[in-house]
Amino acid sequence: MKLIHMKDIAETWAMLNRPIHTGKRLEDNLRALTSAGIMAAVLGLALIVVDLITGRMIMMIAAVLTMVFGAGCAYFAGVKKRRDIAILSPTIFCGIMFTVYTVTGAMGGSAVLWAFLAPVGICYFVSVKYGIILGAYYTVFFILFFNTPIYRMMGLNYSEAFVSRFPVIFATMAILTDIAMIQYHKGVLLENEYADQLNAEVEKQTRVARDRADRLETLSGEMVETLATTIDAKDRYTNGHSFRVSWYSVALARALNWEEYELKELEREALLHDVGKIGVPDQVLNKPGRLTDDEFVVIQSHTIVGGNILSRSKSLLDAAEVARHHHERYDGRGYPDKLAGDAIPRHARVVAIADAYDAMHSDRIYRKGLPNDVIRDELVKGRAKQFDPEFLDVFLQLLDFGALDEVVRQETLAAEG
Repeated sequence: MKLIHMKDIAETWAMLNRPIHTGKRLEDNLRALTSAGIMAAVLGLALIVVDLITGRMIMMIAAVLTMVFGAGCAYFAGVKKRRDIAILSPTIFCGIMFTVYTVTGAMGGSAVLWAFLAPVGICYFVSVKYGIILGAYYTVFFILFFNTPIYRMMGLNYSEAFVSRFPVIFATMAILTDIAMIQYHKGVLLENEYADQLNAEVEKQTRVARDRADRLETLSGEMVETLATTIDAKDRYTNGHSFRVSWYSVALARALNWEEYELKELEREALLHDVGKIGVPDQVLNKPGRLTDDEFVVIQSHTIVGGNILSRSKSLLDAAEVARHHHERYDGRGYPDKLAGDAIPRHARVVAIADAYDAMHSDRIYRKGLPNDVIRDELVKGRAKQFDPEFLDVFLQLLDFGALDEVVRQETLAAEG
């Protein structure tokens, strides 16, 4: 048979000093302590009233203690959230009360029988460590008290059978409770450790997944920007056009109070709105003079080509819509599908305004960029004809306040920095 060594006791005691009330378990326990404290305080107040009516002034001491310690437990558990202080109240209360009950022989000596419930209650709701201390205190106190001359001098009504058997029975019950609650404490610690390990692994895998997602998003963004740069490089007269259209589009959508996730989507879609120009011959795309009807048809085809290219990727279906429909007109006279009004995807309606503005604002081989007042007049002429009137009105406010130039300045500085 393996003997219990001091080292084993020390390790067990150290284990009991490790808290098991954490997270939701702590919240539930604080609520339980608060409820128990309130009930004890109310009970104590009721007993005070009863004792005043019946004139049992000695019992009033117990009633006052019940109210005070109950209120203290409820206050520190419910208000201060200080479990370490709250659990002292029921522990000290139990120690004092059962000492008083035993010494006075309260309720004909039967009040002391409640001591049977104290260790298990303290162990479960308060602390296994405090439950063991309280059980040990009761056992020692009962043995010493019932075997001293003081007990015989007080003339209490305990029977000889009770005096000789109760301490032994209580000690046995306390030891069995302690063994069971030590195993309970150990089991909860193991459960908490497993949960912590599981949470740590989940957090680790989440970080890994997030890092991978961030890298993929960064890679995706870099690929989109590279593609946009390649597109703009085909047209030497509109270098940077895709980026500026993206900046203007996002500025307009932000002014329209769109959600942040939608702004990010729009930013990518606007960067790719002219991807179909890859399929337009350079001699047509860069022709300095007036285009023939056939050449204009070729230019128009970049919307269809762009939509077809991007629609091959499920993640770029929205970008495909913008590429295909950013030259539709609000009055239905645009291309390629002659959509009108709200039938035009709203991202495409935003990009259409930004695209037209940058086309007029940029230098071309046959003219310098137009001044803002001229551009404004042209945009107003297209209100509810070429452009969504609601979106255009907000865009004009950005233009009037100089917000569009400021967007370009900030984005350019960010790119250079």
